[in-house]
Amino acid sequence: MATPRDQENAVVADVVRAVASRLNSSDPKLQELIAQEVGAVLGARSGSDSLAGAARARPGATAERIVITSTGHNRPGVVARLATIIDEFAGDIRELSQTIVGDYFTMIFVVDIAGATSQGGRFATLKERLLAAAQDLGIHVVVLHDDILSAMHSV
Repeated sequence: MATPRDQENAVVADVVRAVASRLNSSDPKLQELIAQEVGAVLGARSGSDSLAGAARARPGATAERIVITSTGHNRPGVVARLATIIDEFAGDIRELSQTIVGDYFTMIFVVDIAGATSQGGRFATLKERLLAAAQDLGIHVVVLHDDILSAMHSV
């Protein structure tokens, strides 16, 4: 059964195809602009945290979220190192939560990588860099695309 977000994404895709066809254009930039505008209208109507809501939150881009979790022995520089890698990739940290219990920490980052991927950056590249840093720091890091997490929790 399709979720409301799936239904909204299908509507956006249908409108993009129809408008691009009428304009006789297969330009991906034009199609992205159409998708953003349609998404913004749908989001304004529903107020949901959807593709449209993401497009409004960051004009010119549709959010592409990833979730990064890290755990290990607490030590100076862990947040700085991971945040630097995210920044160098042109990721946008949307949320960050850190908890320290005794000598252990856990962190969760929610990062928007749409700006990087729209410029040719690859999720796999960021993931590799974060995992390499984790190994250097002696911590455990898991990097998952939000689509994977959503699918896992809808089962």
